Amino acid sequence: MIIRNYLPGDTAKEAAIYNVAAARLPGFKPVVSEELSLSLKTHSFDPGTRFYAEESGRVVAYSAFDLTGRVHSPWCLQGHEKMAHPLMSSVFRALGERRISRAYAACRTDWAQQVDFFEDHGFSKAREIVNFTQSIGDLPTMFQRPGLDVSMLEEADIRLIQAMVPNLLRLQGSELVEHWIHRSNLPLDALFVLRRKDGSPRGLGILIDDPAFANVETLDTNSPTYWFGSLGSEGLAAKKVNGLFSFATASSKDAMLIGQDLLWYGTSRRETNSFEDLAAQVPSDVPHLLEFYQRYFQKRGSFAVYEREVGTGSRF
Repeated sequence: MIIRNYLPGDTAKEAAIYNVAAARLPGFKPVVSEELSLSLKTHSFDPGTRFYAEESGRVVAYSAFDLTGRVHSPWCLQGHEKMAHPLMSSVFRALGERRISRAYAACRTDWAQQVDFFEDHGFSKAREIVNFTQSIGDLPTMFQRPGLDVSMLEEADIRLIQAMVPNLLRLQGSELVEHWIHRSNLPLDALFVLRRKDGSPRGLGILIDDPAFANVETLDTNSPTYWFGSLGSEGLAAKKVNGLFSFATASSKDAMLIGQDLLWYGTSRRETNSFEDLAAQVPSDVPHLLEFYQRYFQKRGSFAVYEREVGTGSRF
């Protein structure tokens, strides 16, 4: 048995293994090797982030990680499940070599075998990512609040927004400025700020209106997939969803009202929207934001996030 890194042609082998190994799991959708190949053909793809176990020249299992620290579950052909543990060891060795100190895994909660695997390897559940939807027509009339002081996000706002919810945003400081201001794929008017009389931010809102993006009603809302633009997903691979709303504000007695104002502004700033259904995604460990969506949206699914320090061991 050998474990090696990516070589041209491995995506077809990955797809074949996954489509057999995961076929009986809830929510399974087959992987198309051509789509997988396209996803890897980027300037940032690193062959050292993918590992393949070979026996007698045949690839029988694989695993991978992202440079964000996300670890992907090993997938093995039947009879080769023993390869999962050395593959994960190879992943952690590579993470350490890249000085990535913390790893995380996003996992469907109904894939019990994968959950057990991560827990056996020292991961602990850190949070759930909860997905919501809501029809614009079903929003309460209380959102209709004209005369708000709302303007586009400015670089000077970012430090203050970070301080509002310090455990929400994944990127910080200059990385967040770069992500939102200089290299963001979000439209310029997708990020907006509700301001106090002195001009300082009370809250940040994001609303994406792009008919080229997916309709939330077509998505598997239990899939371990981040939604593009949702706060807390900065810098991660994410699915682009039309009608995505996300907001941040401090935990206070005014949090619900600020969320209402930002949602009202986002949905009413144009004469027409290209979506009928809103989408939202929020981590469970920011309870005042979660409460807003629980009150005004409909929960449609969730997935779990497990984390561990890279330098700590497991029982394997």
